[in-house]
Amino acid sequence: KTQHEDAANAVDAAASDDEAPHKKLARLSEGELDVAATGDGVADLALNGAYLQQDVTQWLQTSWSTKQATTQPHRDDKTGAQIYSEPFQICLLPELLTQNKTQALVHEMINKVHWSRKQMDLYEFYQSTDLSNMTECRLLANFLQLLRKQVRPWLEQVTNLKLDYVSASCSMYTCGDYLLVHDDLLKDRQIAFIYYLSPWEGVEEWSEDQGGCLEIFASDEQCFPQFPVQRKIAPKNNQFAFFKVGARSFHQVGEVTTFDYPRLTINGWFHGATNEAFVADSSRAFPRLSYLQPNINNKPKLGLLLNDVYLKAATCRSIQKRIEENSEICLYEFFKREKFELARAQLLNDETMSWRRQGPANAHNYEVLDLSTARGTVEELLQLFRSNAMFHLLRDFTDLDLYGVDAITPTCSVELQRWSHGNYTVLGDGLVSEDNTLDLVYYLNAAEGAAVITYLSPEVDQRAAVENGQNVSAEAEQTMEEDNEEEDECHDDSVLLTITPVDNALNIVYRCEGTTKFTKYVSRNTPLDKGPVFVISCSYKE
Repeated sequence: KTQHEDAANAVDAAASDDEAPHKKLARLSEGELDVAATGDGVADLALNGAYLQQDVTQWLQTSWSTKQATTQPHRDDKTGAQIYSEPFQICLLPELLTQNKTQALVHEMINKVHWSRKQMDLYEFYQSTDLSNMTECRLLANFLQLLRKQVRPWLEQVTNLKLDYVSASCSMYTCGDYLLVHDDLLKDRQIAFIYYLSPWEGVEEWSEDQGGCLEIFASDEQCFPQFPVQRKIAPKNNQFAFFKVGARSFHQVGEVTTFDYPRLTINGWFHGATNEAFVADSSRAFPRLSYLQPNINNKPKLGLLLNDVYLKAATCRSIQKRIEENSEICLYEFFKREKFELARAQLLNDETMSWRRQGPANAHNYEVLDLSTARGTVEELLQLFRSNAMFHLLRDFTDLDLYGVDAITPTCSVELQRWSHGNYTVLGDGLVSEDNTLDLVYYLNAAEGAAVITYLSPEVDQRAAVENGQNVSAEAEQTMEEDNEEEDECHDDSVLLTITPVDNALNIVYRCEGTTKFTKYVSRNTPLDKGPVFVISCSYKE
């Protein structure tokens, strides 16, 4: 079970109060909204009466309860409502509010809402506090009352679920913002909802190339989400989307790629009794790395591969001292330059090597090399990392029992990764170190902002385990909000190390039991003019 959402409360790099995005919204507020529709005199919000008519409610109830798997939606001609049954139930209700009050809502969001910047492994966007705290925002408070008094009892009829209360907040995604794959499954969440606001002329419905789509994933027999994305739902003004939260309700918000307009929503959950799927889901674990013993048959000549300076006894002693003091070091120009250049060129040009996407989607998204297809210099480097010679050298660098008479059963995992736009790893138990571990990270064809790795302290993971769920935007929960004030103060201490890509540099990191890490999402704004970034990622255990 991933723990990124709860860890966010401890290490959330939220922007300070003076970094709210008012400058980005000034033009939208001043020049592109109908000022006449945004004054305080705007009437209260009202639900589209068509949805409350008995025949429409009955159609929605019948369509929702139908379990027949189909890729095509059930569609109501009267309202335009749609219900998809695969890969999980989701309903789209266009024109939720009468007289389209979205301009007034957006005006209030721009001028009165306090936005906090949220940045973590899983997401990057702006968020408000819970609507229940926005007493000064008349229309948003009005919208919350609409959800409580009209939408909640109506959804109980449609879904046949007991819904006790609603939590909601505002979200804003500007260019480059995203929310990665998660299932929303936490404690008593029953129904998740998104209400879209895009009142600007000509942009009432977004195209897929603008980004910001609600992207839906299918899952395998173990309830792990799988690539590719099965369905994309683009933002559409005044549309309300809702779905049943469960063990398979995997979705994400695709990266916003337009600089012109923000993706604005009011979103949250209808809560009820403890979700049965949450209890069952808590035992689901990510796949873990496979560790192998050193290959005694492979005997590379280190003097032909490595920079000579790293084979000198004095250098080894200096490296060992640095690691003892700081638990990490970066060894620049680790391989001989000609070896590095040969390997980089081969990775960029050799089409005989086989790559596969590494999932599941709620844990990883990058490509990994089938090591059996490695040839030439690439194979030579990969074999080195699993050789006795490397175990011996690492013992000299670290004084760990990886080689010699005190070594019992040293093991390692070796992976060659390929990183491009849209790739990531997120926090989860598959990346939590169960033992003290020595990590090696080596970059080829490095690019700034691609395959950046962050290590977090064990305390973060312990706080994450308290909830043990994918707690997207959990600040909307009052209890989580109370925790935030204390945890935001210590988020700087939670980040132990950030590794930035440098060509031909070997990063060595000793991490203790419980330490976790993630690799930041590679935004489409990240320049990859030289092609993808390659990472040799290894872990060693005594």
